[in-house]
Amino acid sequence: MARGPDTARRWATLVVLAALGTAVTTTNPGIVARITQKGLDYACQQGVLTLQKELEKITIPNFSGNFKIKYLGKGQYSFFSMVIQGFNLPNSQIRPLPDKGLDLSIRDASIKIRGKWKARKNFIKLGGNFDLSVEGISILAGLNLGYDPASGHSTVTCSSCSSGINTVRIHISGSSLGWLIQLFRKRIESLLQKSMTRKICEVVTSTVSSKLQPYFQTLPVTTKLDKVAGVDYSLVAPPRATANNLDWLLKGEFFSLAHRSPPPFAPPALAFPSDHDRMVYLGISEYFFNTAGFVYQKAGALNLTLRDDMIPKESKFRLTTKFFGILIPQVAKMFPDMQMQLFIWASLPPKLTMKPSGLDLIFVLDTQAFAILPNSSLDPLFLLEMNLNLSVVVGAKSDRLIGELRLDKLLLELKHSDIGPFSWPKRSCWLCRVSCTKSHCPTSTGTSGSNILAVWTIDSTGEAPRWLSRACGWCPDRKGERAPGWLKTSLGQAVVGWLLKEFRGKFWKELGPFICSYNKY
Repeated sequence: MARGPDTARRWATLVVLAALGTAVTTTNPGIVARITQKGLDYACQQGVLTLQKELEKITIPNFSGNFKIKYLGKGQYSFFSMVIQGFNLPNSQIRPLPDKGLDLSIRDASIKIRGKWKARKNFIKLGGNFDLSVEGISILAGLNLGYDPASGHSTVTCSSCSSGINTVRIHISGSSLGWLIQLFRKRIESLLQKSMTRKICEVVTSTVSSKLQPYFQTLPVTTKLDKVAGVDYSLVAPPRATANNLDWLLKGEFFSLAHRSPPPFAPPALAFPSDHDRMVYLGISEYFFNTAGFVYQKAGALNLTLRDDMIPKESKFRLTTKFFGILIPQVAKMFPDMQMQLFIWASLPPKLTMKPSGLDLIFVLDTQAFAILPNSSLDPLFLLEMNLNLSVVVGAKSDRLIGELRLDKLLLELKHSDIGPFSWPKRSCWLCRVSCTKSHCPTSTGTSGSNILAVWTIDSTGEAPRWLSRACGWCPDRKGERAPGWLKTSLGQAVVGWLLKEFRGKFWKELGPFICSYNKY
């Protein structure tokens, strides 16, 4: 059986998850790693390999004594050069003990030992080899588990240990007079049994203190992600043991590498499902993702520069003063036939809320529009604030996560104009949906199908703003007509696509396959 570094590392990794303490804390974790009995069983299988290797290193001390045989008188004997040939641990288990820690039990273990013997009576010297069989070994050990508040590392100590041996059998060989040793076999077996019982618990205690605990101290509790941020996954409380599982309570927090400071919000309580079918469960709260948004927004990393050459050529929406002149006449008059550039940045940290129905995302973005002058310099035009509400309905199909992305609200507000006053619908708000259902035009109820982006207003007038009607020739009667083509590849899609790219690339790489399906629309 393999006992290399990889095996020990896998075992230690699972045991780290299993190294759970007991105290209840008021600090909620951002991430919880739960290991069930199935996970403990696997950890036990891997851990026993390491323990078996250490038990096979047991050094059995030499021992000697006197014997007395009727008619022959007294003599001396000694057993030496004893080496363990094999240590078999067939039945082992690790169980969580509520409010205590872990209980390790090993039953029906056996040992094969080979060594040498010699005996002396006056001038008579005898010697040879012997084989010792130790069977019915049981080991019970309690692991006291906690954490170091200063470093966030897990701690483990052996709180108790007991072992027992049912039978010890010795076979003498190498001399025709070996029967002399057989006369006091029971005494020898008793001495060996006591020595082995004491040594077993010494090895178990030593393995925990010299192997497992130092390994825990070397495990990293923070990770650097990029030049901006890192992730802190240190323990925030002593790990928690229940009757069926063990919870490892992690901080689960993004932090700035330039200036670390606590976020202005606290993690919520996490609720886990009651099933125990899997070996390990990983619970990630919205706090984890919101700290990511907080750090990257404060660092100014959430920004996007959009130019006309970044928009598909087949799109009717163009980043030119001519196109925007349809919406805002001053733009075309003051800067005729020029390219435009939009600089978009998150003015507030994005906020994610997790609900049973899915995920809600709120982004507040500022967009500065520029005209690109003939000498390539930029002339500011106006500043917009965009409030986007997105929702993601998440599900599972086969072995993949799937989801439906919805743009629930897009609110635009003019914050500043460098080209003079112009009319802008401050209260206009659109509900948009991207779905993966049947391919048909949206209905009056707002249901949209594949390749359809349904848009309608819910402002006080119940009508679409005039500038939108003029720009795309779309009749705003709320009857659910097909959305104009320019809107599908417009600023809204570019912004949403960028947000998803940032979200996918920085915070949720594993869920990219279902999120990126939005790009098809």
